Amino acid sequence: MEALKRLFLSRRTVIVLIGLTLAAIAIGALVPQAFITPAADLAAWRAAHPQLAPWADRLGLHNVFTTPAFAAVLFLSCISLGLSTVEQCRSSWRRTFAPVREVNAGQAFASPLSIEEVARRLQKLGYFRVAHGGMPRLVRHPWGYWGNALLHLGILAAIVASLCITLTQQQGIIHLVEGETHQPGQKWLLSDRGVLGREFVLPEAIRLERVYARFWPTHGLKALASTVSFPASGNPLESRTVATNSVLQHRGLRIYQGTEFGHAFHAEVTYPSGRKDVLELLIKHPLAPDRPGYGEFPSALGGDYLLRTKYFVDEEKKSLSREAPLLVIRVDEGGRELGQVPLRVGERGAVGEFRFRLLSVSKWSRLIFVNLTGISGVFSGFFIIVLGSILHYFAAPREILLQPGNGGCRVAWRAVKFAGFYDDEFAQLKRELGGETNNNG
Repeated sequence: MEALKRLFLSRRTVIVLIGLTLAAIAIGALVPQAFITPAADLAAWRAAHPQLAPWADRLGLHNVFTTPAFAAVLFLSCISLGLSTVEQCRSSWRRTFAPVREVNAGQAFASPLSIEEVARRLQKLGYFRVAHGGMPRLVRHPWGYWGNALLHLGILAAIVASLCITLTQQQGIIHLVEGETHQPGQKWLLSDRGVLGREFVLPEAIRLERVYARFWPTHGLKALASTVSFPASGNPLESRTVATNSVLQHRGLRIYQGTEFGHAFHAEVTYPSGRKDVLELLIKHPLAPDRPGYGEFPSALGGDYLLRTKYFVDEEKKSLSREAPLLVIRVDEGGRELGQVPLRVGERGAVGEFRFRLLSVSKWSRLIFVNLTGISGVFSGFFIIVLGSILHYFAAPREILLQPGNGGCRVAWRAVKFAGFYDDEFAQLKRELGGETNNNG
């Protein structure tokens, strides 16, 4: 058991665990993660890295933060940090309360005052009597001994919380069209969960009421928000807003506004056989008035047909704020274009033997649902780390040991850290206690 403890506390083990953690974070930053990367961007990355893509799939690099390997690294880090935190707390306890026989590597002077009188004056100057066994020992800022312990404790708390998140997290993405309701248990567009996470099911239905988008004069997206409602709640008419800069929290879930949105075109198609169907075509919003948004729907028409679409928000191609959509439908068969037809709402057109009628246009939005257990622990860990840093760097303890002397006492003083910053304090003590310099270290 002792050998295992030494293994986890060894410098080599700590460096290896830190290296593995940093490597996982670097991989997560360099390799697109499937949950947060649009499918088109992920496909483009695979096409650009044909040799790396198969290895990324085998090793789970597109979901690195929910893999068992990453959870194992965090678990081992928790053990190592837990043991080192215990050792740091023991060390801080000893340095705070244990009696000592001498103050090493400090300065000293002789005072004509008695030990008790010197102790009384020191207490008025902010020194605390922390050890009563043996010779009197007083410390200014004794809580500074606990800086390292709190740093270790904060890092441990953050990693334990991160491990909890890695193991139990649940995430899901849906694209909702205005007026559409997503029911509990309905299929996600994309979902992810931790190693021990259960299948993610919404606690209640959610309905998208409205999508709002505003643009800068340069056509960049200025603000994006979605108004949603929860039909099963006590007041189904009550709506709430989630925006790109505002997270919606509901029944323990965090709901984020994704950056993907656009228009949903409902088109009636009449097949060569005479059968009719209504297609819902979700196309990403264009980046500029004169640049179309594109979409491909391989299975929309069946067989060897490929349905391609593009649309302009404004048919005059002048503004993104003015909505008068123009949809262009193109049909390919076996890689050969059969034709294309432009449609506005209510208009009809034909491509080959397929006849189309554009019924309506509405907006769609990407919503991200996250269920995390442990996020408060991460923030608490950061708070403890900051507190430990403050104690470590701004509350360095200054120790004084009082020893009997000829007709008075000997005052031995030292600063635990940054001694040069406290030379004035030592000079003040000599003046206050009537001391004379004794350069014996």
